[in-house]
Amino acid sequence: MRNYMLHESLRMRIVNFHALAEKILSEIEELTGSPAKPETVVVAIKRFSDKLGTKTAEAVDVLKDSKLSLLGSVTDITILGKSGSTMKIVEDVLKLSQKFSVTPSLFQLPHSVKVLADEDDAEPIKNELSRNYSIHVREKTAMISVRLSPSAEKIPGIAALITELLYRNGISLLDVFYGYEDLLLLVEQRFGPRVYEILSKEITT
Repeated sequence: MRNYMLHESLRMRIVNFHALAEKILSEIEELTGSPAKPETVVVAIKRFSDKLGTKTAEAVDVLKDSKLSLLGSVTDITILGKSGSTMKIVEDVLKLSQKFSVTPSLFQLPHSVKVLADEDDAEPIKNELSRNYSIHVREKTAMISVRLSPSAEKIPGIAALITELLYRNGISLLDVFYGYEDLLLLVEQRFGPRVYEILSKEITT
């Protein structure tokens, strides 16, 4: 859901479900290609609203044990390659390691490699790899690293909890990378300190 005010209204249950159902009925029928009953839509909206208002204490407790770090000037680089060629891309990035002041985060995907680098370290990556690969660059981002506590590692829902928490504060994530012990959040640069503040408050409360 991209309408933040509607999201919050549903979470706080201050929306007239029947009026909302009537408003979106035609959109639902267009998406599904079949007639929709207002009563059915009302039930679906209510269930969604109930879900928004639910937050497991277990997930919140786990978040309180986490450690945070903020890198405020990050360039998000996506290097495109063919299937089977991404290992070569990773090797080409690592060849530039002596030029990095901060070790970048690399994510190898089936047809691309994502690199999150300090904006100064991003320059040699862009200059060198653009000669042989197609690259997409997103600048002026910030990366918040959430180091999960040992008890959080095998508990599902942590990424969803943080995404919903930030959304309730008017912040949408650009990307999320979830590992066994770490959660990396990518946001617009201007939101970096605010995200750090929000998560710090949850951890220390």
